[in-house]
Amino acid sequence: MVEVDALKEQNPWWISRDKILEDEKVKEALRRRNKLLYSFEEKKNKLLVGPRQTGKTTYLKLLIYDLLMEKKVDEKKVVYFSCEILKNFEDIIDLIRKIDFLVEGEKFIFLDEVGFVKDWERAIKYILDSNLSKDKVIYITGSSSLNLRKESFPGRNIEIKNFLPLTFKEFCRIFGSEELRRSLSISIKFENLEEVFDTAKKLVVFEDEANKLFYKFLECGGFPRAFYELMEDGRIKEETYEIYWKWLIHDIAKIERSEKIATSVLAGVLKNYSSKFSLSSIAKEMEIGSHVTAREYLEILENLFVIRNFYTFDPYKERIVYRKMRKAYFIDPFLFHVVNRKVFGKSKIDDFSKIVEGVVAEELSRKIGHVGFYHNKKEIDIVFKNFGIEVKFKENVKFSDFPNVELKNKILLSKETFDFDENRKMLIVPASIFLLVF
Repeated sequence: MVEVDALKEQNPWWISRDKILEDEKVKEALRRRNKLLYSFEEKKNKLLVGPRQTGKTTYLKLLIYDLLMEKKVDEKKVVYFSCEILKNFEDIIDLIRKIDFLVEGEKFIFLDEVGFVKDWERAIKYILDSNLSKDKVIYITGSSSLNLRKESFPGRNIEIKNFLPLTFKEFCRIFGSEELRRSLSISIKFENLEEVFDTAKKLVVFEDEANKLFYKFLECGGFPRAFYELMEDGRIKEETYEIYWKWLIHDIAKIERSEKIATSVLAGVLKNYSSKFSLSSIAKEMEIGSHVTAREYLEILENLFVIRNFYTFDPYKERIVYRKMRKAYFIDPFLFHVVNRKVFGKSKIDDFSKIVEGVVAEELSRKIGHVGFYHNKKEIDIVFKNFGIEVKFKENVKFSDFPNVELKNKILLSKETFDFDENRKMLIVPASIFLLVF
């Protein structure tokens, strides 16, 4: 049973809309010199899932700020509730009924961290299928382990979105110069190589700035706590690395899996970073026990938004081929550093090329979906559609650095080299600029 007092406590703006300005999440977001802000755009039910510490609660509070202070929505029609204090799915249904009792007409309801509630999905299905959903826009958040349930709510009026760490382009929208930020509205669809070249040519004037920001991003990634510490204070605190490691281990324990095996699999991912491996080889190398266990934990770590598994891509049939070999990259460079420090005690990185490859693969996967790698007699780091990408994060990259493989569109990612051979359909472009074109 949800008490009216609990609703009042979590919605102080019901008394005065200015109370949202006293919310700690909102105050912190607004005091930043380089602000990460959001506005409410769609009257559509949404379920947002993603790793912890990506700022989901802040996101909800900033949507509420926008509704109250910018869009001037009636204060009582905006309802936030942290579900951590609820016990079971009946409490969620009772909460919605209580809101209907207190507030008439259209309502914007924000349910935070529903994953803490047992059988939460039963409540959401009931609400969506009943008259309780009438005149409501409902935003729901949940953290990593929520995704393990693979709940999709087929046929129901709700959109499921991943809430992930920021991409490099999004990072530049916060910390880039005004001129750079204005230039980031372009987003290509990878129809052909000329499209990539023409867009990169417009952005290459910002190469010096983009490269400086890129090296920062390779250290802090797209997690707000980490990037604000680095960009505002000059360093990421040790406790921040520890917080993210504890999140990972907590979620492993929550689903009753072994911390030791998970750590061994993560060590295997680091040892084979940017290289292909088989389940048998990683199981043997890390003394895990069997390839079945290795596969299970690699899938769990992907469902927890820690890594993403990549498979062979057939560029001639333009499809993923799920064979024995795979690669695995962290979904964010900061997680690479967190795990590398904890597992191997390494805090200094001399060669960023493997991390760059992981960033490019992850961000292309988010944009395009079907991304893999090619290996036959030759290997290509990243392949999608009829494009092949080789990461050569070094000085003086040449067209001859691309493997001798027949592909329609070939891209080499460099540190600074920028060149285009229209006849051979080959482009060399700085990695930092490439990540800004899509």
